[in-house]
Amino acid sequence: MSSVHYLAGNTLAISWFEDFQQHLPLKVASAKHGSAGYITIDLGETHATDKLTGEQQFDWHLWVYMCDWDFYKDESRILWRRESNNALAGAILAQLQGEKLLAFDYDEADDCFLMHFSGGFQLHLDPDFYGFEPADDIFMLFKYGEKKCLSYSPKRRFYRAA
Repeated sequence: MSSVHYLAGNTLAISWFEDFQQHLPLKVASAKHGSAGYITIDLGETHATDKLTGEQQFDWHLWVYMCDWDFYKDESRILWRRESNNALAGAILAQLQGEKLLAFDYDEADDCFLMHFSGGFQLHLDPDFYGFEPADDIFMLFKYGEKKCLSYSPKRRFYRAA
């Protein structure tokens, strides 16, 4: 598990991310591909359904957006935002269901995040995507029962958002 002390950002937000890392490994309940190349990943134990959407809620909900991403299986890229067949993306990401998120680390050399899953899967989140601005968030991490989420952008780094 890596530390994020070298990343600028709100101290409370950084400690919140470190707390999330302390909960790893976490079981992947679902991984979905959304419109415009977004990815959502639900992690941990189940909780009540959302009163508005009727969707099952979990300990953690990660929304990846406003970035480039690459999905690997055993060192081979099997899905990527820019060139993937969107019709197959959901089925490919669904392979994560039942696997465990083992690590979620920041790679300082590439200024990107690396997510390591059991089963030989990896998800790379790269903020260097054509058309996106440094202030754009690359992910939002929601914790069940919290009113705020943890966000990350290359410009703002870690911060808590409402």
